[in-house]
Amino acid sequence: MSKDPKKPSQRQDLKRWDDEGGAPRSGHHFSEPPASQPRTETALYYFNIRTEGGLIEDPEGETCPDPQAARVAAIAKARDLITDGDQKGEDRRSWRVEITNRANQPVLTVMFSEALDPKPSG
Repeated sequence: MSKDPKKPSQRQDLKRWDDEGGAPRSGHHFSEPPASQPRTETALYYFNIRTEGGLIEDPEGETCPDPQAARVAAIAKARDLITDGDQKGEDRRSWRVEITNRANQPVLTVMFSEALDPKPSG
């Protein structure tokens, strides 16, 4: 019985999981980047939101090339949530984004107040 060359083995899927920083989605197999494109190393980060009432967990996560890129993504998420809160009459400026890696270890915390545009001086 020959293997279908288009379907990667479970071992290849697990290797990709380690290389790409996250679990392969069920029924989805990752393709290799074209040889002309350099492969960018990424890691999977989870952007959990800490509010006064508790923790809103990020079930999917997002891949970023490094913690600094994850911080930039967290600031963008915080800005969106502040804007949404302002439209609903909710002050979310005391909230924070707790970024963890796929092992659920803390990487960094971004306060929503860091996402606010600085007030012009003078």
